[in-house]
Amino acid sequence: MAQVDTIDIVTGLHGKYGSNRKDYFATNSSSNKIRLARLNNPYRGEPTQKQKEHMEAFKTRALQATAWLNANKPTEAQPKGTKAYQEAQRIKRQLALSNVRQVVCKYMDERGVVTLPASGSSTGGYTGGSGNQGSGGGTGTLPPELDD
Repeated sequence: MAQVDTIDIVTGLHGKYGSNRKDYFATNSSSNKIRLARLNNPYRGEPTQKQKEHMEAFKTRALQATAWLNANKPTEAQPKGTKAYQEAQRIKRQLALSNVRQVVCKYMDERGVVTLPASGSSTGGYTGGSGNQGSGGGTGTLPPELDD
């Protein structure tokens, strides 16, 4: 079977095309493969109260994860990111996840505080964000074995 590389014009395609069509382009973010998909039976009603609550909770959690990542990601001053970010990268590789956001969401509590497990330890851990709705106000406290 032939290997097909997408051209630059097709690489950025995503979402619905055409006003009355049920087809849309979907991109797998981990493999960058683009496929054409079809909605067979799209939902056309207003969301229920439970769905609205779920969407709001997801939105809040996504904002908290983004804030944590922005506070801990690599910068010019810290090319590898904070120690918490490096630990999240290690966990990502260990669990074979596709991105760090999955690690952040996995270890985030209801208040938006990210507590990563300590290196080589099944107990303990450290907080990768502040308790302020995941605003990323700090990198948290590190366990003694990771603190310089």
